[in-house]
Amino acid sequence: MYKLKPVIDLPKKVELPEGVVYKMPKILGVQDDVAEMDVELPAGWEYVDDDCMPQEVDPQINLLENKQMLILQELCELKLEIEYLSTAARLADISKPPPYVRDTPEYIGFLKQEPVETEIIVYANPNSPPYFLLALQRLWDDTRFNVQIYQHSSVLAVANNHFQEYLLKDTGKTYVHNIDVKLIWKNVSDIQLVTKVYDYPLEGEANILRYLTRLIPKYLYENSNALDQTSTNDSVLDYCYFSTFEETINLKPLCIKLSDQLKNGKWLTKSNNPSIIDVALWSVLKRLSQDKIPKELKSWYDSCEKTFLSN
Repeated sequence: MYKLKPVIDLPKKVELPEGVVYKMPKILGVQDDVAEMDVELPAGWEYVDDDCMPQEVDPQINLLENKQMLILQELCELKLEIEYLSTAARLADISKPPPYVRDTPEYIGFLKQEPVETEIIVYANPNSPPYFLLALQRLWDDTRFNVQIYQHSSVLAVANNHFQEYLLKDTGKTYVHNIDVKLIWKNVSDIQLVTKVYDYPLEGEANILRYLTRLIPKYLYENSNALDQTSTNDSVLDYCYFSTFEETINLKPLCIKLSDQLKNGKWLTKSNNPSIIDVALWSVLKRLSQDKIPKELKSWYDSCEKTFLSN
């Protein structure tokens, strides 16, 4: 809008002392002043009246800016599509039944998956062996549990708990899935599982069973169409997990909850075959003395002993 007087009025031409090595062109100045110094300007430069010498914009920079604008425009369109899909998903009818009915050919095809080849590490106290390994070796007939036993330095001696005697030997049978288990006797408060993917241990036998069923969806108890049965199964698994932290286990609430299910079937899930729910509760009761097993569960417990420890 208006010009200010310079604070310091510098001369347009400065007399240089004699003996200087070379001269440099002025950054500011008019064309005549630079011309007097006999300085050649780079190609694309020009003099303007406001005493500044702007550089010419590189064409590649303009091309890059155009590409960035196109990318930002595509990102905005993608964001709008994601918001639309998210809204549509929230408004979808969640009360629709599952796409497949359990135990149908379509359901069996849905559960088909690639063979599982994995390795897990299980830390267990010798006084509280991982009985679930004995049961799964006999229940999951398409899965090979190759158990190798080691001893940690925190354990001086392993008592004769007869656990290793019930481990099944490899008979050369062909299995669909293969799980290599490194069982390490260690002074731990609860059974722990470690994989190559997660370094932080997964604690609790019930939680380990949940993890294994997610590796092989065929045995996932959550596939049941009956939501009340799935809720009951989760309650039993939670009880089995929290029972490890209690000095005295109160089985009365659990017996009341499971009495009706045992009346309708041999196993806790009302199916013809035992599941991880039976395995988890059987493992908890096996750590108790025989006289502490409730009479309501005695017949079921004997069936578990016969099935899970068979040769």
